[in-house]
Amino acid sequence: MAQLINTIEDLKKHIVVSASFDFKKVLPYTKRAERKYIISLIGREQYDSIIIHPYDEDSDAPINLVKLLIAEAAAHFSLLLALPVINLQITNHGLKTTENKDASPADWKDVRDLKRSLIETANEALDSAFEIMEENTADFSEWVASDHYTIFKEGIVRHTKTFNDLFNIGNSRKTFLALKPYMTEVEERFILTMLGQCTLDFLKTSSTDSVVLRSQKLLQMAVVSFTISKAAVAGTFSVTQSSLVVSSEELPWERNKMELDEAKLERLRKDRENSGNEYLKKLKKIIVDNPTIFVCYEDKTEVGLANKIQKLKTGLAL
Repeated sequence: MAQLINTIEDLKKHIVVSASFDFKKVLPYTKRAERKYIISLIGREQYDSIIIHPYDEDSDAPINLVKLLIAEAAAHFSLLLALPVINLQITNHGLKTTENKDASPADWKDVRDLKRSLIETANEALDSAFEIMEENTADFSEWVASDHYTIFKEGIVRHTKTFNDLFNIGNSRKTFLALKPYMTEVEERFILTMLGQCTLDFLKTSSTDSVVLRSQKLLQMAVVSFTISKAAVAGTFSVTQSSLVVSSEELPWERNKMELDEAKLERLRKDRENSGNEYLKKLKKIIVDNPTIFVCYEDKTEVGLANKIQKLKTGLAL
């Protein structure tokens, strides 16, 4: 049984519905919404811990705020999942629609706008909840101890907000999750090869040193750039000039002329790849110029052809 949205009163705390609204048509979807959109992200143990926490509307304790936010997300996701069948009756004689003679069915554009609003509000609530959890990890020990958190703490770009500040993903946790495999590949292919494991681990640790902080920022900028470069041509994201989100988050009719065509996607890929390389060049210069800080860094750059050429009286030779 769902434990966040169980009654019409629970739903009405977050969504305005009519006095005659039949909550029984939403109830079957509340459990699915909590399982699909909340438990899958924070884990069953953390979910149970939040559920048993007594909500106090006058408290600004992190777990209290998070409980309210995930309940808001669950309410909106529940209604979103229920919308296709709210005005249907499943009978022995097939599907029937239910209509009130005093009311007319909503225009398809109104339905579109409602679905968009439900998705956006639910995602905003979840993202706000995760921001609180990420800033107060001591209050969410079950989540921190789970695999759901481990995959982020080991990365260079660990938070949705960090990624979003460098490239717009609508501050969407779902998009951030979808990008995680690309970030892991970027780290393995580009970052680890250049820095080595020791220096990479050092740059993943907390620091107050201005040189290290600048290096960490450049590293994050490189990872985000390379990640966008790879994701832009992956086919699973909706990409415009200014943003990238998981395609499934966009309603089918949302895919319009704002999306980039193949030629523009290729230009975006090259642009972000070039930016990533430039950030890494700047990072390497800082590391090489500060050997007392980056004590385990080894410059593995091969000697270039120009350095191998010897100038002889008879001409140039290797």
